[in-house]
Amino acid sequence: MESFKDTKTTDLLSDLQEAPAPEEVSKGIRFAGFIIDYLIVIAICVGIVLFIPMGEMEIRLVFTLVFILYYSIMEGLTGRTIGKMLTGTRVVTLDYERISFGQVMGRSFSRIIPFEPFSMLFGPTPWHDMWTNTTVVKNK
Repeated sequence: MESFKDTKTTDLLSDLQEAPAPEEVSKGIRFAGFIIDYLIVIAICVGIVLFIPMGEMEIRLVFTLVFILYYSIMEGLTGRTIGKMLTGTRVVTLDYERISFGQVMGRSFSRIIPFEPFSMLFGPTPWHDMWTNTTVVKNK
């Protein structure tokens, strides 16, 4: 039988303490992830164009569709693209929860807006994060 001295003490409020918030990542890491993802989208498009001859307008349409589908599928299923996997990051809500389908689609479609990729360079938050209340953090 345990003596009173040998019993373990527990903090009754330990389950109420919040876990530390995930660390947001630098613009440089985010840019590296973007470049990786962009190269993957280009490689997919080149593969399609090599097997299906098409004109310039069709190529632009294929690129836009592949771009939207790539981000929608990857972030929708895992919260991460291949670029995010390689840079050790993931996308979350501002409350650090998994993003919703609506946020995934908002992020994906906002990326096709002209000059959107440059929004990260000239402001604190990229438009696709600002408009969908999301952010990119280090993966746990």
